[in-house]
Amino acid sequence: WYQRRVRVPNGKASWQHHMTMGSFINMTAFLCFAVLTSYHFLACMIHGPGFVKSNWKPEAKEAESKLQFCQECEGYKCPRSHHCRKCKRCVKKMDHHCPWINACVGHKNHAHFIRFLFYASTGCFYGGTNLAATIVKIVFYGNRYFIIAYYFNSLPKFVIMVFSCGIAYGVSLAVGFLLVMQIRDLCKNTTSIESWIIRKAEWRHSHLGTKFTYPYNVGSRWKNFTQVVNMTNFAKGDGYSWVVVPGTDQYTFTEEQIQQKLLKRQRMVEHVITQPYNTRWCSYLTLANPLLFCVCNGLDEQYLSVQKADKVLVSRWRKRWLYGCAKRKLKNKKGTLVEKEVGGWFPRMCAMETVEQSQKKEDQKKEEKKKDQ
Repeated sequence: WYQRRVRVPNGKASWQHHMTMGSFINMTAFLCFAVLTSYHFLACMIHGPGFVKSNWKPEAKEAESKLQFCQECEGYKCPRSHHCRKCKRCVKKMDHHCPWINACVGHKNHAHFIRFLFYASTGCFYGGTNLAATIVKIVFYGNRYFIIAYYFNSLPKFVIMVFSCGIAYGVSLAVGFLLVMQIRDLCKNTTSIESWIIRKAEWRHSHLGTKFTYPYNVGSRWKNFTQVVNMTNFAKGDGYSWVVVPGTDQYTFTEEQIQQKLLKRQRMVEHVITQPYNTRWCSYLTLANPLLFCVCNGLDEQYLSVQKADKVLVSRWRKRWLYGCAKRKLKNKKGTLVEKEVGGWFPRMCAMETVEQSQKKEDQKKEEKKKDQ
């Protein structure tokens, strides 16, 4: 570190740290973090996640029965792809929809997203550490580092510095936690969506007395990690076919998803709507006491508008909300009206379980008790 004494306006001498070699290296490192973070952030948005082609079909006709059909895109979903309600497209190897880049994280931009998280968390930690060091110097070593105290002698500036330091460390922790979660999934060659499907598959196969084999775990953690993060900045493969382990094929995972959806369909409970609910404005619902349910269309969750006497198949429950599917007549890409299933959340107090479903539940409980006995 090179140090040079200078004369400041009040006549006291101090060290001019902003003209040393150390300060130049420090500034260069911080700017590198800022540039790399901005570059990979923009690359995530520009390259996009990679979408499945419209009306895509597998080359082999017999493979169509092993794939899921997307009613929205009117085509088959290739292995590891999922439909995004925000992008309104099927995304290749979809991980999640990120509101910060206003796009999904998928096959084409996953590597850029990982690098963006790394440089953002590391850069914020580096900047927060520099601010923390400056605050310590001002508070405890004001005379020795007078040149710093000279520029930040007012209380508002000092408060802003402390606030910025806290924000930098907070962002570093939040983004760093997301980075750790992403790296954990990459070391298994999975995505956040696939991790949830794997847990359900293991639970289902444990009840069947079989073992589920994840087809895309190619071996060591490093091999799995380099399937996405490598020197090319792009994940390996074309997004339609994947390297699989022996004993599995390209459609092992999609067949498991189909079986899980069939099981989910069997467990759905039919409800009849007793009070209408509209998601476009606040709905005043009165049952025992008047309650106000205000739903904002900008929320990440999808909500379902229902009318009185509608029948909805409910698959998920919360304390005050139900998630179900209802049939609606909607226009397809050609402009013709077709019947499609639309899913979403609606207030629990709007619906009532049908008598037939309640009787079925009671019969199932009786059968389970007999089996236990």
